Amino acid sequence: MVQAALFLVLLSIPWGQQVVAAEPRESCRECHQDEKFRVQNKKIYNYYREWSGSAHDLAGLSCTACHNGEPTKASKEEAHKGILPQSNPNSPFYFKNIPKTCGNCHAPILARFAMSRHYDQLNAAGRGPNCITCHGSLNTRVYSKTILQRACKNCHNPRTKNHPEVIAQAEEILERLNHANGYRKGLKFYYKSIKKPGAMAKVDKAYEDVIRFWHEFDFKKLLPRSQDLLVELKTLYVEAHKEDASGRK
Repeated sequence: MVQAALFLVLLSIPWGQQVVAAEPRESCRECHQDEKFRVQNKKIYNYYREWSGSAHDLAGLSCTACHNGEPTKASKEEAHKGILPQSNPNSPFYFKNIPKTCGNCHAPILARFAMSRHYDQLNAAGRGPNCITCHGSLNTRVYSKTILQRACKNCHNPRTKNHPEVIAQAEEILERLNHANGYRKGLKFYYKSIKKPGAMAKVDKAYEDVIRFWHEFDFKKLLPRSQDLLVELKTLYVEAHKEDASGRK
């Protein structure tokens, strides 16, 4: 009887139609994208707009990956269950907990940051930068000197005598990283054009190693490493440019 009933159920499904499980409801997106928040709560509306289309969104990270909550629930109270205010020491966004929260995905970066004096200060005294200081909540790339003036210079300046020289060092390193990234983009375009995208593995590794090392904030060591990276990528770019020119003749 069970087999017969199952057969009848299968016959009731139109030919060519696949049986798929219903996707779980994502009430965070449904609610927070509502245009009414543009007026009622612009901060929440802007936060959603910043997340939408970001690297985190494109990587498949939903709100609950960082904020917790119950995304399948319809009511605000149920959906927000388990979400703690940022001021709560148990919140993943409590200032001391942010490196660990980001480190759930960015483990190599956290490992480097944990070796820095900034990390020690953050945990011991609650002072010093965390990931959001430079990257914001959703950004993934910061090579702006304005960050140095806005954040770093608060502690590192002639008045405090707290290593004011690091500002100039950091600016020089950022400038090199910006130039190196330009060569990196050019190499990526070239290797793709000659159907050798795998050649980028070495370039990306060299670049990403220096980016990770930045998070130790040991600029005396990073200055020569950033220079070596710039020279290496510039050399590869010049060679690629010559190969491309000779191939067109």
